[in-house]
Amino acid sequence: MKRVYPIGFAVCIYIAAILSPRISIAQCACAGGTIVTQTVQVDPSTAPSTLITFNKFTNTPLQQLTCMTIQDTLTIVSSTAVRNTASGPIPNASFTITASGTLTGPPSISSLQKGSMDYGPYNFGAAGSPTDTYLLGPDTLVNKKVTLITPSNVTPYIGTGTVSDTLIFGGGQTSYAGTSFTYNVDTKYWATFVITYYTCPPVALSTDITNFTAVQNGSTILLQWLTNNEQNNNNYEIQVSTDGKQFSSAGQEESEPAAAGATTKHQYQYNTDQANVGKLYFRIKVTDATGKVSYSTILVINPGGSGDGSVSFQTYPNPATNSLVFQFTSNQTGHYLLELINTAGQVVQQKSVTLTGANQLRLDLNPQPARGLYFLRTKDLTHNQNYVSKVLIN
Repeated sequence: MKRVYPIGFAVCIYIAAILSPRISIAQCACAGGTIVTQTVQVDPSTAPSTLITFNKFTNTPLQQLTCMTIQDTLTIVSSTAVRNTASGPIPNASFTITASGTLTGPPSISSLQKGSMDYGPYNFGAAGSPTDTYLLGPDTLVNKKVTLITPSNVTPYIGTGTVSDTLIFGGGQTSYAGTSFTYNVDTKYWATFVITYYTCPPVALSTDITNFTAVQNGSTILLQWLTNNEQNNNNYEIQVSTDGKQFSSAGQEESEPAAAGATTKHQYQYNTDQANVGKLYFRIKVTDATGKVSYSTILVINPGGSGDGSVSFQTYPNPATNSLVFQFTSNQTGHYLLELINTAGQVVQQKSVTLTGANQLRLDLNPQPARGLYFLRTKDLTHNQNYVSKVLIN
């Protein structure tokens, strides 16, 4: 049975639980919203690398970038002249020629495409003879191979100006008849890159809901939140989703008239479906007396445990005014860098923190940034991990 429990404001200690990252997720994702595409063509080239430059996406009050994909279609054609440098003939010589293209760029994009071709056997004459050289190819080693990349962090692609990725080419050759050969490789490549920006109208986030948390206890998940300046006739609808895109109602609660103007704590007990072993997404839909709708940030929780060694965390308060707290749900040891990033991808504040058997990192907003949407990026320098939360600054 699912129940809603409005209770008076009080200090509460949360017992450890399987808690997935507290993050603000767009209300529509790569499957919806408006699609903006750019295409960059790489003409046939033999250069060792090529810079791929895209226009950044500029967020507007009506559309904001929620996710993106980069698709590259690559073709590589190679020919290799192989020459025997030995003083005597070499019979039955075979070779493998390889070629590769690697796309690198922000944030931590690395995509490898490669191909190979086997050649031989060939009977090489002695060095200086008419048969001391064979031409392998030209052959297509990579034929319109498609790779799709979905960066988890879109921050570097938001703002004005351009952002660049780099296509790096390499290759090699293997001889199965000794080392007395020289190679003259001629590789030509071309590619088509399509970057797709998925945008959604910005969702109004509630400024009255703070400290939204989720704690699992057995087969139930306890959702708790504070409402600042409780208003009469507010309606709080608890919504749940299995994909973070399509939400359904799990229950509703009306405001408490006696608590009008006060800070009130609410909690909601959600019974999990034991047949559902995937992640659950929770949010609070707030409808005021005038019919205006706003939403809390979204919590993600995995009732069965992540199973992938990931670390759970939460960021609060959200919205924030004077400070932000990044909190792991278990004690950590390592060196960390907190970075507050605006929607143009600029780091506006940062702080280094060392944890030794602790779980909280605090960033004081001094000087206070301009009001608006930001990303809090926490870099675990010891374990080479990044954690990103979307936050509002009031």
